[in-house]
Amino acid sequence: MPPAQPVAQPGPPGQPPLPQPGQPGQQLPPQWQPNPQPNPQPNPQPHPQAHPQAHPQAHPQPYPQPQAPQRAEPNWQALADRNAADDKRRRRLRALGVAVAVVLVGGLVAGGTVLLTKGDGDKPTAGPTASASNRPSSAAPSAAPSAAQSAAPSAAGTPGGAPDDPSKPIWEAATDPAPQDAGALFSALQVTVNGATWNRTFVSLDSPCWDGNSTTGGLGKVLGDQGCQKVLRATYVSGDSAVTVGVAVFDHKIQAETSMKSYTGHLKGAVAPGAPPFCATPGCTNTHNTLGRYAYFTVEGSAKGGDTADAAATAAAAGFGEHVKGQLLQRAKAASAAAPGAPGAAAAG
Repeated sequence: MPPAQPVAQPGPPGQPPLPQPGQPGQQLPPQWQPNPQPNPQPNPQPHPQAHPQAHPQAHPQPYPQPQAPQRAEPNWQALADRNAADDKRRRRLRALGVAVAVVLVGGLVAGGTVLLTKGDGDKPTAGPTASASNRPSSAAPSAAPSAAQSAAPSAAGTPGGAPDDPSKPIWEAATDPAPQDAGALFSALQVTVNGATWNRTFVSLDSPCWDGNSTTGGLGKVLGDQGCQKVLRATYVSGDSAVTVGVAVFDHKIQAETSMKSYTGHLKGAVAPGAPPFCATPGCTNTHNTLGRYAYFTVEGSAKGGDTADAAATAAAAGFGEHVKGQLLQRAKAASAAAPGAPGAAAAG
């Protein structure tokens, strides 16, 4: 029995009948062909290293890293201001330290000076003093006193000075009762200065001080304005050189010291009657100083007369100044010994 032929399936209206499956030589139209299925791929196995659970040590999860804190930008202006303030404070402290050190050092120096002054007051000066007023000066008048003249009143020479000042008995007339006599004050007939012998040739006493007999160049008025009482003079000659020394007498040392602040002119050379005058007008070298209530002077020139300087006499000026100072200290010593209550005063009475 022949096999049954498949019956053609009717197709959609107006279309040829659908072929039966398995019918040879029959192909379906494209619109009736089933959609091709994609070739299924085997399910891929995950890579052993890609699965985090298969190998937990392969790619460990990093721990969260701490974030560095954000650094704030420093306030440069504030830092600069603070540094400037610190600098200023350090400078103030340094300046304060220097000031304190200066005060301390000044106090120590002042204390040392007072101690030295007190210690030196016990010893009279033997040689020429360091004061410029004991050095020969030019004869040209000077309106302003020198620094040495202004500084003449020393701590030991003031009324409130040390009681052991050897000149204290002749600070005022009340404690200096000895008579004012040129021959007694300048008693030495010969004086040796710079190895040369000088002979006393003349002594004089002039009063009042301002009459011009013993001074020149305005010195008499300076002395008279401070109450000068008299001027005692003596002249010493060696060869052709002559030196006159003189002492102006006041009631108190303050008057003597004040007069020397306005020193001008100089002492006149004292000459014996008939001798040629010397240093009668300004032009000779001269010196001046004070001790107690006395101002003392020297003037140096030529024994032949005139108003020119003499080298040997000028060189002897400082020595003669010290000689006059020594004579005044001897006077103070005698007054001290004669004062009531002084050792030996009763025996002397």
